[in-house]
Amino acid sequence: MKNTIKDAIKKSLDKTIENNNISIDIIEINICKDKKFGDFSSNIAMKLASKFNYKPKEFAKEIIKNIEKNESILKIEIAGPGFINFFTSDISKYSVIENIFKEKESFGKNNVGKDLKILVEFVSANPTGPLHVGHGRGAAFGDCISNLLIENGYEVSREYYVNDAGKQIDILTISVLQRYHELINDSDKFSYDDLYKGEYIWDIAAEVHRNFKTKFQIKDLKDKKNDSIDEYISYAKNILTISKFEEIKKIAVDFILNDIKKTLNLAGIAYNSWFLESSLLKNNSLKEIIENLEKKNLTYTKDNAMWFKSSSFGDEKDRVLLKENKDHTYLSTDIAYHRDKIKRGFHKVINIWGADHHGYVSRINSAFNIFAKGKSELVILLVQFANLYRGNEKVSMSTRSGEFVTLEQLIKEVGSDATRFFYLTRKSDQHMDFDIELAKSNNSNNPVYYVQYAHARICSIFRQLKEKKMNYEYEKEILHLLDKEEELKIIKKLSIYPEIIINSSKKYDPHLLTNYMVELAQEIHSYYNKFQILVDDKNLRNARLSLIKSAKYIFNNSSKIIGIEMPEKM
Repeated sequence: MKNTIKDAIKKSLDKTIENNNISIDIIEINICKDKKFGDFSSNIAMKLASKFNYKPKEFAKEIIKNIEKNESILKIEIAGPGFINFFTSDISKYSVIENIFKEKESFGKNNVGKDLKILVEFVSANPTGPLHVGHGRGAAFGDCISNLLIENGYEVSREYYVNDAGKQIDILTISVLQRYHELINDSDKFSYDDLYKGEYIWDIAAEVHRNFKTKFQIKDLKDKKNDSIDEYISYAKNILTISKFEEIKKIAVDFILNDIKKTLNLAGIAYNSWFLESSLLKNNSLKEIIENLEKKNLTYTKDNAMWFKSSSFGDEKDRVLLKENKDHTYLSTDIAYHRDKIKRGFHKVINIWGADHHGYVSRINSAFNIFAKGKSELVILLVQFANLYRGNEKVSMSTRSGEFVTLEQLIKEVGSDATRFFYLTRKSDQHMDFDIELAKSNNSNNPVYYVQYAHARICSIFRQLKEKKMNYEYEKEILHLLDKEEELKIIKKLSIYPEIIINSSKKYDPHLLTNYMVELAQEIHSYYNKFQILVDDKNLRNARLSLIKSAKYIFNNSSKIIGIEMPEKM
């Protein structure tokens, strides 16, 4: 109905103001909260009046005068300073049920993004330890954004960027190497200062020891414990040889990466591609980037390091690309990675990062635009990490210290459905507290339970229908019997679902959808508690069953986007 009103206003504006160049996209239609003011309202007269030398109320009168007659619109009124309020007919009210029954699983889908390719990169946690609950929010957010974009007709690829070539991986490798030496000789004791300390490091070391015995042993490694971390790593590489050090590194990264994939699979998340940072070094992409930036006069040398002139593009200062020892920085490989994204022909590239990457946004944006040349758009979305609570007790999380709750542990304790839904109940840039006890509870305070229970109640009614040997068939001619206030509220809620899908995608805001699902569940529970559905009157019974079956379609369609199940029994 909103689109019908939008079209009517656009046609009226074209009659009222010739060659107005007004886009239909700026016409806002909102649902009236109070029925006495109508069903829908638009502020278009107030929005454009001054532009065309009108007073808002006068402009509203002109717009109404030129709106063509439509059987769906009963009456149009002017309210307040110039709002245009629309009263719609019963035919238009019930048309949403007809549309849901026609489109079923496709209801809500659209072609806004037809023929446009989008790459969504999310999670991309360093393979230095298991995914913890802090990573889970970005995982749920990225997967849901991808689903929303697909629902809006975009061609979407999900990608995980594996940082397997930086200093943190060397630290991981030396962490494994220390424990490996303790397994060879339990009298060798190490301090583990500045290294990774989780139990998973012992697991990796045990695998290395089990398969390779003493192949990687360094006789005097324990005597070097007072060296700086860089000197310590350098010493291990020199004694072992680079190839052996790289062998241990690969074992460690593969071990953790397999664990990450297992956890993401448990969360119902699948990627189209896993992009290795190390591949940028092997295929000379990094070298090409450095040479390209040099040719564009965007680099300079200072203190024997190579710098990128990122301050010329809005960054607070210039950044190092190559260190004094010629090792690359994160920035240099990230630029090479984003250039690769551009070369793959994506119209839009979406990066979903933790909020701690806020200072990194401007320099990546500037580098991206140098190579995109307007052919591709970069969108960087920041996600706040979630704080984990057990009741009132906050749980600490630190990968380096090894003190954290893994995402796998959380999913196994509260379930994938609760995990995903809870992560998506707030805007991604807002802090959130994840209460395990609430997520495990079976009451109306738990939003995912509340939504799933509404769906289960609908299924229960249809089971009772069969048990009572009553017949049901959909007939649009009897929908006018749905005249109770609670029924009309459900119909109104169903009618805005397609708009929720568009807005959630456009604003990159899945919490609009989870909020909608909770609100629809609330309407269904209230209706269930107040009215009998399986009444003796066949027509009224069929009308009410059609109403709740429409809601069932919406619950199912939206749950697939969120990534949760909709049980038939609870």
